[in-house]
Amino acid sequence: MRNFPAAAIAPQIFRRSFLASLARSAITLIAIWVVLVTDSNKSFASASDDEKIVAALDTQYQAAVKNNDTVTMDRILADDFVLVTGRGKTQNKADLLKEARSKAIIYEHQEDSNQKVRVWGDTAVVTALLWAKGTEEGKPFEYKLWFSDTYVRTATGWRYVFAHASLPLPKDTMTEPANKRAEQYCCPIVELRQYTLHPGKRDAFIGLFDRQFIESQEAVGTRMIGQFRDVDDPNRFVWLRGFRDMPSRAQALQAFYGGPVWKTHREAANAAIVDSDNVLLLRPALPASGFALDSGERPPIGASEIPKGLLIVTIYYLPAPAEAEFLEFFTNTVEPILTRSGASILARFITENSANNFPALPVREGENVFVCFMRFQDREAYERCLGKLSRSQEWNGKISNELTGRLKKVPEVLKLSPTARSRLRP
Repeated sequence: MRNFPAAAIAPQIFRRSFLASLARSAITLIAIWVVLVTDSNKSFASASDDEKIVAALDTQYQAAVKNNDTVTMDRILADDFVLVTGRGKTQNKADLLKEARSKAIIYEHQEDSNQKVRVWGDTAVVTALLWAKGTEEGKPFEYKLWFSDTYVRTATGWRYVFAHASLPLPKDTMTEPANKRAEQYCCPIVELRQYTLHPGKRDAFIGLFDRQFIESQEAVGTRMIGQFRDVDDPNRFVWLRGFRDMPSRAQALQAFYGGPVWKTHREAANAAIVDSDNVLLLRPALPASGFALDSGERPPIGASEIPKGLLIVTIYYLPAPAEAEFLEFFTNTVEPILTRSGASILARFITENSANNFPALPVREGENVFVCFMRFQDREAYERCLGKLSRSQEWNGKISNELTGRLKKVPEVLKLSPTARSRLRP
């Protein structure tokens, strides 16, 4: 074989070789760039997903604390978990589980707000404002404090490894949130409305309702609390709206049903409805037993994500108007065992016995009810609660018998899933 000097190689062959090499290099650089961009997008998507997962996990943990649910707490807490309180006290996982098992603390509220999740690789930090209210060994307590929770990604998922809580907020700063909570309790007058729809029409009706009948009603003074699908009845749509008082109810209903939005869309709405007369007019059973709606923004028109939570509405039919003695029995005897079994009590209402001041829309009159609203993380959590109650000698004995003896007929239970734009989201 002969060796040729570079100068002896034909110029056109050299140019083709050089251009081919340059092309291969360019292709390689583009491939590397695509990989880097793809990996970057994957990391961004992963971080966003992690934020949602950790936020849901931390909310689930707060609910478990409220319900003294040691199984869920044990699953979420890391074995080397440490809590540092604002006063410098420390507690580990065993301490928290022991406290929950003792059930020395019974929570009425154990919810957070202003939740913010930040993720850095395999570490996430949650900050939020916690409102806790209840009794500890029979003594009442209520406080608000800020906390920071640290989660770490492990081979088996995210685990809660460290928490730091601030000192409880000073009493003088508690008064403003308390006043705001009083304003948030919605509302002094509430309608629980159950609609029977034509088969196959529910989703289309919900689409129309969520687009056209929410902001238009709130614009005239109605508070739109929530809209729901009945899990057990594909043809039932349930919704809640509230009013400041009975006179404002009449004014708001007249303004809406006499206004342009309803006139434009009423034919389409009415075409889907078989019956809309199943309506209970209610008021809070106690001063602070209404709906405490959060101050977050309602999902926008066009939202499609369905929350996973389940709202359970139990309507107890009474032989006479609910009196203080029944309310005391339910609050002090029934609610604690429901809470220990995994239920989270949202609100309690009784019949509002005022005359219907908007006769164009009928309500069920002459009925005495007590209505309890409970929320669950999902259908499985509700089934677990039922299982615990069915195995409870305390529930199946004295409590259940006494409750049944106070009722006129068997309670009605609604299992409700919120629509994408429902303000009330279990």
